[in-house]
Amino acid sequence: METLSAVRQIYKRPEPSVRCTGSKNKPTKVCSTRPVTDGFLRQQFLPLFERDKELPDKASTQKDFFESLSILTRLYGFKISNVTDKPYPYNILLAHHYAQKELSASRQDIELAILADDKTVKLFTRHTYNTDMTLYYIPVLPLYRLLQDRKQKQNVELLLSVFAYLYHIAGIPYYRDNYSALAYYYECMEDWLMEGWEEDETDEKNSTNLEINKASFYGDIIHRKIYNPYQLNQFRQRIDCHKQKSSFDRECLNIAKKAYVLLQDYPKYTVFRSTSNAELEEDDGIIRAQQYISFVAENEGTLYENIARMVNDEFNECSEMEQPTLIQLYDTQNNPSTEGLDFEYRLFPLLNDLCTLLNQIP
Repeated sequence: METLSAVRQIYKRPEPSVRCTGSKNKPTKVCSTRPVTDGFLRQQFLPLFERDKELPDKASTQKDFFESLSILTRLYGFKISNVTDKPYPYNILLAHHYAQKELSASRQDIELAILADDKTVKLFTRHTYNTDMTLYYIPVLPLYRLLQDRKQKQNVELLLSVFAYLYHIAGIPYYRDNYSALAYYYECMEDWLMEGWEEDETDEKNSTNLEINKASFYGDIIHRKIYNPYQLNQFRQRIDCHKQKSSFDRECLNIAKKAYVLLQDYPKYTVFRSTSNAELEEDDGIIRAQQYISFVAENEGTLYENIARMVNDEFNECSEMEQPTLIQLYDTQNNPSTEGLDFEYRLFPLLNDLCTLLNQIP
């Protein structure tokens, strides 16, 4: 297939991953160094293009393109400036430019491109959620420690329901499940504990051994609790009966409400529903979504530091990364939706807030 507008997906060499946190620095404010005139602000700068030696048939190309554009604009509910007075093919490229500008005004990363083959010309969009090389590792042991405080019973029950939703419905792997990517890293740490430590590293070995035992024993306890469907069945009732007495109570309730609404709005959506990218070849140079989204024992301490080092070392050998991506064609044969990656744009911030909350637990 040939394209009138080139589509490029650029994969940068992965940078060191960071754990899921809840705050980001505000962008630096930039001010003009000198005043500008109103006349300059009223100018309209149109896109430039380089004319090819051979162009597709004018009549059929314009017909197909503007039919596809009509489907797109009706779906998203916007209009573009009139381009009928512009010559072919500039009218098509200018209409594409205006449509891309409208889509860019949304809060999602949407790329609009023109797809052409021997039979037809149509528009398609690529929706992407950028995970920013973040490790979305949800710590489990903080919830176990909270479980030991009877005064926190209502908060523990709320968070157990949230965990159950993320595990059963959203499909986030648990590090104690053999199929999970993190299970492999924990197994590697156990092997290294047996044979890879030097004599002068006894203290670190003992500390890591203790953390591994805690990760296994207490992790299995929480696993059994969230595996029980009772946690999901009681989700709504726990929210309704929750009493807020502190800021921590309010944060727990807020996260639980967001998770419950996601469950109601997207009862069958998993976190990996849009991460499988057919454009990425099946080789060892790809960071899979299951490798950076998972439950984990802790995201601090000697054990975690060693696991994070293994993960980063492996990621540094990769050149591509699976991220939530959705491609939609705009023609009469397909059924495009404005939903896009709405689920992902709500789920990942929720995971970020949940990790922040859990990291506050002593």
